Amino acid sequence: MKRGRNTVNNSNIETIIGHDARFKGELDFEGMVLIEGHFEGKIRSRNGGTLIVSDTAQITGEVDVPNLILHGAIRGNVRSSEILKITVTGKLTGDIEYHLISLSEGASINGRCTRIDEKHLMAATAGNHSPGTNPKLVQSA
Repeated sequence: MKRGRNTVNNSNIETIIGHDARFKGELDFEGMVLIEGHFEGKIRSRNGGTLIVSDTAQITGEVDVPNLILHGAIRGNVRSSEILKITVTGKLTGDIEYHLISLSEGASINGRCTRIDEKHLMAATAGNHSPGTNPKLVQSA
């Protein structure tokens, strides 16, 4: 199996969209998902789900997950209610809502960054909303 150089070798990965795959639609998951190919559509997860985007992956669409590790490229709005990690090869074009963020030197963000306030985190994750629509957020500096 062909893999990007920055993917995580983790036995906890439950689903892989492979390097040569092109997927169009909606993905709703729990657990850990690795995307290595092209994905167009909406990605959602609850209950501590983790999305890993390999350095070979390209995603176009809305992403709403608790945890995101970005090595590749996302073009679309992102909401990460727990941890957002963008590595040196990660490129994000779109608005971001996050609780905790980690950026490697060289990571790329082109969009508005909004921190989810600790006080409103439970209310924000309990509601069903799209990124960019929750008024109970604090703009980061």
